[in-house]
Amino acid sequence: MLRKYIFKSLLLVFASSTVLAQNTAWFELNQSYKSGIELLEKGKYAAAAGQFSQVDQSTTRSSANVEITPEISLLKENAQYYLALCALELGNDDAEGLFLKFIAQHPVNSNTKLAFYQVGRSYFGQKNYPKVVEWLTKLDRNSLSGKESAEYRFKLAYSYFELKDFKNAEPLFAQLKNEQNNYTEQSIYYYAYLNYLNKNYRVALTEFERLKGSKDYENSYPYYISAMYFLDKRYDDVINYAVPILKSTKQLYETEMLRIIGASYFAKSDYKNAAIYYQNFQQRDLGKTQNNQDNYQIGYTWFKLKDYKKAIAELEKLSSADEYFQNGMIALGESFLKTNNKQGARNAFFKASKLTVDKELQEEGLFNYAKLSYELDFHQVALDATQLFIKTYPRSNKIDSAKTLLGEILLSTKNYKDAIDILESIPNKNREAKEVYQKVTYYRGLEFYNERAFQNAISVFMRSNASVVDPEIESLSTYWLAEAMYEVRKFGESVDNFEKFLDLPASRKTDVFNYANYALGYAAFEHESYRKAATHFSRFLQGNERDRNTINDAVLRLADSYFVLKDYGDALTYYNRIVSSNATGEDYALFQRGMIQGLQGQNDEKIATHKSLLQQYPKSNYADDAGFEIAYTYFIKNDFDIAKNDLSALIAKYPRSSYVPRALITIGLVQLNQDQDDAAIETFKRVVSEYTTTDEAKLALESIKNIYLERSDAAGFLAYANTTSIGNLSTSEQDNITFQAANNRFLKGDYQGTFESVNAYFDKFPNKPIHDKHAKFIRAESLVKLNRPNESIPDYEYILNDWTSDYTERALISISKIYLSQKKYNEAIVHLKKLELTSEYRAHYGYAINNLMESYANINMPDETMLYAQFVRDFEKSSQEEKYRADLYAGKANLIIGDKAEALKYFTLVADKTQTVTGAEAKYNVAKLQFEKGDYKTSLATAMDLTNKMSSHDYWLAKAFILIADNYLALKDTFQAKSTLQSIIDNYESDDDDILATAKEKLAAIK
Repeated sequence: MLRKYIFKSLLLVFASSTVLAQNTAWFELNQSYKSGIELLEKGKYAAAAGQFSQVDQSTTRSSANVEITPEISLLKENAQYYLALCALELGNDDAEGLFLKFIAQHPVNSNTKLAFYQVGRSYFGQKNYPKVVEWLTKLDRNSLSGKESAEYRFKLAYSYFELKDFKNAEPLFAQLKNEQNNYTEQSIYYYAYLNYLNKNYRVALTEFERLKGSKDYENSYPYYISAMYFLDKRYDDVINYAVPILKSTKQLYETEMLRIIGASYFAKSDYKNAAIYYQNFQQRDLGKTQNNQDNYQIGYTWFKLKDYKKAIAELEKLSSADEYFQNGMIALGESFLKTNNKQGARNAFFKASKLTVDKELQEEGLFNYAKLSYELDFHQVALDATQLFIKTYPRSNKIDSAKTLLGEILLSTKNYKDAIDILESIPNKNREAKEVYQKVTYYRGLEFYNERAFQNAISVFMRSNASVVDPEIESLSTYWLAEAMYEVRKFGESVDNFEKFLDLPASRKTDVFNYANYALGYAAFEHESYRKAATHFSRFLQGNERDRNTINDAVLRLADSYFVLKDYGDALTYYNRIVSSNATGEDYALFQRGMIQGLQGQNDEKIATHKSLLQQYPKSNYADDAGFEIAYTYFIKNDFDIAKNDLSALIAKYPRSSYVPRALITIGLVQLNQDQDDAAIETFKRVVSEYTTTDEAKLALESIKNIYLERSDAAGFLAYANTTSIGNLSTSEQDNITFQAANNRFLKGDYQGTFESVNAYFDKFPNKPIHDKHAKFIRAESLVKLNRPNESIPDYEYILNDWTSDYTERALISISKIYLSQKKYNEAIVHLKKLELTSEYRAHYGYAINNLMESYANINMPDETMLYAQFVRDFEKSSQEEKYRADLYAGKANLIIGDKAEALKYFTLVADKTQTVTGAEAKYNVAKLQFEKGDYKTSLATAMDLTNKMSSHDYWLAKAFILIADNYLALKDTFQAKSTLQSIIDNYESDDDDILATAKEKLAAIK
C-alpha cells in the first residue's frame, strides 16, 4: 500500500522533471527526493528522512537562469509529507506534529487526506485506538475506494470495538462482512460477536455459522455457537456440536464450552454426563469464573447422583441471594438430610424461606424449616414457623401436612385443645394426620377424664377411635372410653368398650389389660349382666393382680354376681373365702351369707349368721342391716312378738339408721297381721310424720290409704292426708282415691254401697271427674244387679257417646242384654250392630252376631236371620254348639219363608248332631213338620225319641209330649192323648211359659 502512495507522488515529480531537467540544481533536488522515495519503499525510514529533509530544507535562491515553479513547491510539500511519514514509521514523537504542520500548511495537497489515514493507521498498529478514531474520522471515507476503503473501515470499526463503542462499530462490520476483501472473516466474527453481546442470538448464530471452516477463528467461534444453541435450549445440538469439536480442536474458550456442555446435560437431566463435564470445567476453571448458577447446577447434579457430600460442598459455595441460591438452599437442605445433618438442613431451608425469588421454593423452605425445627426440639420456633406457613399459604398443597405438623407440635407441648382444632380443619386426613389426630384426641380425652368432664372425654375418645393408626393408642383410648362411659352410668356402652378393649391385640401390651376384666365386671354388674360380670371378675382373679384390697373386692363382687344370679352355692364359696381369710369385707361377706341362707329357706341359720356378725363386728357398717334382717326374718316366720320386740330394739339402738322407717313399716305390718288396724295406722302415721322424705313414708301413707279404703272411708283418709306434708293431695289424687273407695265396694259385690259411693263421687267432683265413665259403668252394673235396669240405661248411653272409651264394648253388651231380657229386640239390635262393627275383641263380635241372629229371628226377619246364621257359622271363634244353633235358626227362617224342605234339612242336621237344648228344639221341629205333613206315626216316633234322649230339657220335653198327644188324637187314640196331657198338667212345674195353658186347653177340647 505504501508503494502505491509513493508511486502516486513519483508521477507528480516525474511529470515536472522534463521541464526542469536542464536545470542541474533542481535536478539534484529532485534526485534527493527520488532517493528518499526509494529508501522509504525499502523501509529505510531514517535514511529516507535525511533525503526528504534535504529537499525540505533546501534554500534555492532565485536567479535569472532558474525559475521557481509550482511543481518545485509541490516537491517540497511532498517532501514534508514523507518526512512526517518517516517520523511516524520510526515512532518519533514529532510525527503527529509534523503531520499537523503539513496539513495546516498544505490543506489542498493531495497527500493531506493520506496524512489522516497514515496517522490513524500508525496508531492502529500501536493499538492506540482513541488516536485511531481521532485521525481516521477526519478522513472522508468516500475519498477511499477498494482495498484502502476496506482497510480504513475495518480499522476504524475495530478501534470502535476496542473502545466499547459498539454502536459505531457494528454498522462498519455489517458493511464489511458481506464484501469480498481481506477483512470479511474478521468482520463476520466481530459483527456476530456484537450481536451476541446485544442478545440478538439468531443474527449472531447465523453469522458465526458462516465462519465454519475458518482456520483463523476455528478456535473461538465454536464457543459462541455452542452458547447460542444452549441459550435457544437446543441442548442436543450443543452436545452434538461441541463435544466433537473439543475432541478435534484446541479451543480458546474450552473452559466455557465444558461448562456449556455440562449445563446442557444438566438441562436434559443426564446428571451422569453432566458431572463428567462439570468436573472437567472445574479442573480448568479452578474457581475463577464459577458462579452461583454453576454452584447450584453442579451441586444439584451431585445431589441427583446421590453423592451428597460433593453436593453439599458445591451448594455451600452459593453466595448471592438469587434464584439459584434459593434453589440451591432447597437442594442443600435435602442433601444435609441425606447425611443426617438436620441442623444444617434446617439452616439451609431457613435461608430459602427468606427469599421471594420463587414463591414455591420459599413455601417449601418455610415448611421444611418448621418441620426440622420441631424435630430438633425448637418447639417455639417450630410453632411460630408452622403458624406463619398456615397463615401465609392457606391454599398450599402442603396445608394439610402443615396442619398435621402443627398438631404434632401442639401435641409435644401438650396443647391438645388447639391441636384438635387445627387437625379437624383438615378435610381428608392422610395417615400421618390421622396418627397425630388419634394421639391428641386421646390425650385430650385423658385431660377431660382427669377433670371429671366425662361427657367431653367420651366425645374425644370416640373421635380418637375414628382415626385409628396406632393400635396401642386405640386400645388405651377404648379402655378410657369404657371408664368414662361407666362414670356417666352408660353401663351398656361401658361393657361394649371394655369387651372391645380386651379383644384388641395391642391391649395385651398395656398395663391395664387384666384390670379391664375387673372394670368390665363392675360395668356388667351395673348393667345387670350378672353372668358376664361373674365371668370377668373370675378372669381378673386368674390374672396377675398384686393389690390385695382390689383382689378382695373382686372376690366380693364375684360373689355378689353369683348372688344376683341365684347361684347361691358359688356365691357362698366366694363369701366364705373372704370370711375364712379374715380379709377386708368379712362383715359384708357374713351378712350376705346370712341373706343366702334366708333365701334358701334356712331362716334359723340366717338368724344365727347375722347374730354372729353382730357379735364379731358390733360396730360394722352392716350391724343395723343384720339387726333388721334378724327381726324381719322373725316376721317372716310369723314370730310377730319377737319381730316386733327386735325391731323396737333396733330403733332404740340405731335411731339414725336408714332402717328405722323400714322397721316401723314392718312393725305396722305385724300389727295388721295381728288385726291391730288402729295401732298399725298410728305406726304408719309415725313414719309419715318423722321420715317424711323417705320412700317408706310414701309406703306408709299408701298403707294408711288402703286401710281407710278397706273401710270404704275415702273421706277419712283424705282428711288425714291433707294434714301431712306428703299428703297434700292434688284434686286428681283425691279424685282417684274417692273413686277407688267406690270401686272397692263394687269389687266386693256391695252394689248398693257402690251406687251410693258413685253418687257421692259425682257430688264431690261435679266438673269433669277423672273416672266419670268408669264410675257410671259400675253404677249402671250395680243398678242392673239391684234389678233396676231401666235406671242404668242413661249411664250406659253416656258411655256410648264416646266410642273411644275403655267401657264402650262392655256397655254395649250390658245394654243389649237388658233389651234382650225385656224382649225389646229392635233396641237390642241397634246396640248389637254397633258392637258388631266396632268391637276390638273377637269374643264381643261373636256375642254380637249370635244375638243379632236371635233378635232378627224373634222379630220375624228371616233374611237377616239367615245372614247372621251364616256369619256365626263362618266366624272362626264360634263353638260347635253355636254353629248348631245357627243351623237351627236357619231352619226357623226357612219355615217363615215357607221352605219346609230346607227347614227340615237344617233341623234334622242339628237334631242328629247334638242333644243340647238346641238339639232338643231342632228335634221337636222335625217331629212337628212330620205331624203337619200327616205322617203321625213318624212324628210320634220322633217325639218319643226326643223324650227318651233329651229329657233334661224341660220345656222342649213338655212341648214334645203335647205333640205326642196331638199325634195320638190324630191316630184316634183319645185315651192316650188325654193321659199324656193330664201327665203334663200334673208334673210341669213352671208357670212362666205357655206349656200348662196349652195342655189344659187341648185337654178341655178333647172332653
